[in-house]
Amino acid sequence: MLFTQCINHKGLVGLAASWLKRRKPSNQISCTEVFTELVTINNTGEIPDVIGFNYWTSVVVEVKTSRADFLRDRKKPFRQEPIKGMGEFRYYCVPKGLVKKDELPNSWGLLEYDSGKLVCSLLPERMKSNAVEERIFLLSALRRLKK
Repeated sequence: MLFTQCINHKGLVGLAASWLKRRKPSNQISCTEVFTELVTINNTGEIPDVIGFNYWTSVVVEVKTSRADFLRDRKKPFRQEPIKGMGEFRYYCVPKGLVKKDELPNSWGLLEYDSGKLVCSLLPERMKSNAVEERIFLLSALRRLKK
């Protein structure tokens, strides 16, 4: 399988965060508050690469730069039981060609890096998220801001 892998994980996380903040067509979600790789103590061990919030929803973007990492991610408990995961809308963000749409978990969207930009190849469907873990995450972020 050929794919464009000319960007590292950190670079792709930054692009995904910028993409999530940017205004988009009405069928895509923008977030006013976006966090990247913020480690919090929670019940599931989930550390989203990018998570964003707006007034009505939450979005997680999981960045993968290798097939091995993508395949490993499927085994995490909060991927096996999606209701335990964060984000009412969830995307994988990968170099173009790394993942096929039919390999994605149900309801996940796909962002692909190609020629220096991110393209939304598949829109996610809304799913039930773990509101308790999201609150834990937000409280942790707020505590850090107060310091």
